[in-house]
Amino acid sequence: MSNSKYTYAVGRIRAMETRLLDAGKIDRMATAHDAEEALKVLGETEYAAHLADVENANYFEPILAAERRRVYLELRKMLPEPDLINLFAQQFDYHNLKVLLKAHHLGEKRDELLEPELGNIPLDHLVVAVTAEDFSSLPTRMREAAEKIKAQFHPQLVDLWLDHALYEELASEAQRHSPFISNYFTSLRDLTNIKTFIRVKRLNRTPEFLASALLPAGELDLLELLSLEEPLEELVAHLSKTRYASVVSEGVLNYQQTETLTRYEKLADDFIINYVKQAKHYIMGPEPVVAYLLAKENELKMIRMIMVGKINQLPVEAIRERLRDVYV
Repeated sequence: MSNSKYTYAVGRIRAMETRLLDAGKIDRMATAHDAEEALKVLGETEYAAHLADVENANYFEPILAAERRRVYLELRKMLPEPDLINLFAQQFDYHNLKVLLKAHHLGEKRDELLEPELGNIPLDHLVVAVTAEDFSSLPTRMREAAEKIKAQFHPQLVDLWLDHALYEELASEAQRHSPFISNYFTSLRDLTNIKTFIRVKRLNRTPEFLASALLPAGELDLLELLSLEEPLEELVAHLSKTRYASVVSEGVLNYQQTETLTRYEKLADDFIINYVKQAKHYIMGPEPVVAYLLAKENELKMIRMIMVGKINQLPVEAIRERLRDVYV
């Protein structure tokens, strides 16, 4: 698609960006007395339309789900061609297939976990495929992963093989849109693989397990760079000349002190959102549309963190230290 075809969409996006939650509103939610008060802050924003049916702040998830659906619907309507939003909507197709496959093999019903309106593949199409165990009508990579799961089912393998298929698909298709989008998915794979490397090392798993757990390599091929036998300091040293240096050095140091990856995950998310902020300088093209979508996902994640923290009565500082950078 020619970049000029995004002119109308970018104009709309600039207006929509002004309604994203800024640092002030996020902090008001974080410092609210309780979950009910935090929810009242959302009542002053574009989330207000979703609050009417929520009687108890403990059950806030439908608000976030409704807002995500609204955003995807609005973006689909404003773009002249669907490919760009379809690229990001693929994650929901794979999520739905994971849920359906696990439920089918374990004899469960987990419909509450499904995302029926966000993906590209109609949910009933996936239901029929899983029920009949006939995946021939699915996209190639998804079909191949589903066939592997059919032959060797294990809940962990469902996630592993479908995640691999999804990221291979995303890496392939992102290149058709723009280097900015392709580089976003590269960064996402690299940062996820670094976290996986640390987790596999902590669990004392084999190099073969690591090879199976890593997503398709982005800029970094951790299998070539590092051995699981090396100390974590070597991970920091190997990546000190890469753009992930500060994320890794601070994240690994904090992990060694706390044995949790909470700080690393925050730093990785901040790295991504700060990369995405570059789209503010684009006056046309798909980049601002993608940046808004990712900014909204970042916002939804922070609202969830705050609400869970409030419901569990965490101290304000404990909530604040988990929060990500805002886009606006």
